[in-house]
Amino acid sequence: MKVKKVLGRPETYIAIIIIVLCLLIQLKSGLFFTGNNLMDMVRAMIIPLIYALCAYLSFVSTGPDVSFPLVAALSSFLAAEITRISGYHGPVLIPYLIAMAFGAILGAVNGFLIVKFRFPSLIVTLGTTSIFNGILFGVFNASRMELPEPMARFSKSILITVKDPSTGLGSNLPTTFLIVVALYAITYIILNYTMSGRSVFALGGDEVSAERAGVNCSKIRFLVFVVIGIIASIAGMSYSVMNRRYLPTEFAGTEMTVIAAVILGGTRMTGGYGTLTGCVLGTMLLTLVTNNLNLVGIPVYYQKALVGIIIVIGTAASALSSERKATFRKKGA
Repeated sequence: MKVKKVLGRPETYIAIIIIVLCLLIQLKSGLFFTGNNLMDMVRAMIIPLIYALCAYLSFVSTGPDVSFPLVAALSSFLAAEITRISGYHGPVLIPYLIAMAFGAILGAVNGFLIVKFRFPSLIVTLGTTSIFNGILFGVFNASRMELPEPMARFSKSILITVKDPSTGLGSNLPTTFLIVVALYAITYIILNYTMSGRSVFALGGDEVSAERAGVNCSKIRFLVFVVIGIIASIAGMSYSVMNRRYLPTEFAGTEMTVIAAVILGGTRMTGGYGTLTGCVLGTMLLTLVTNNLNLVGIPVYYQKALVGIIIVIGTAASALSSERKATFRKKGA
């Protein structure tokens, strides 16, 4: 029975696909399981994994949020500017906290509009994406800039350095990786061991039933978007730190791939179900495809086509699975 349950989970199939792809790339290139390549892959997953939390929380509770890259861009810009103008040279925690405060405010804007006017989250976040983009580039005239000293200092903090003796290539794992681990651990504990966390799933699964059970759905939905804003701001700061400069034009355009990764990992588009393991596996699969197929000589345009195929198939499978389960419940009733 347990085996059947495991085989019925979408995470299982994503894990199988990842293993098969890894073995095929290794057989073809002989370079996949080198230390520096594995380290590069983990490094490439850091920001998408943080973004995946944003997409995951929005889907399991309310619906798609496409504004998190611009929340990341605007909040990290404001934090970097305030840090630079103030001449602050202390721990990097303070710039992160400033960014998180701005992220919470921007997330609250999304939450307020969605809760107060009962607008679809996709429409609201599409609108606020344009608003935040206008503020960033119109009001503040944001452009590429060097990081203030606390962030620049943190950007040089390394956890592990690996060098492959056969190729001479080296890679390192930045300290920002610990931020990902902490965020996932905190999210897991809250969602699985607190009443508020369980209310998030109840809200996404059946809002009417959740209200009858005593869940304050409006409050939970609002807080979810505040939390999404905070997490997005952490992603924006970490992205700038990892690149050792602020690059405002490179934030937008990642949301659809991140959303696809979360759905591939088994999170239902209709809400109420999803796992953090699925988020990690879905992100790993798309990172694997986009960062390692060059090892087997597949041109970049074919890689993009393959990513598109994976997204379409994975999204269709998720939608069909949700439809089958809904039909089964109706027949059972």
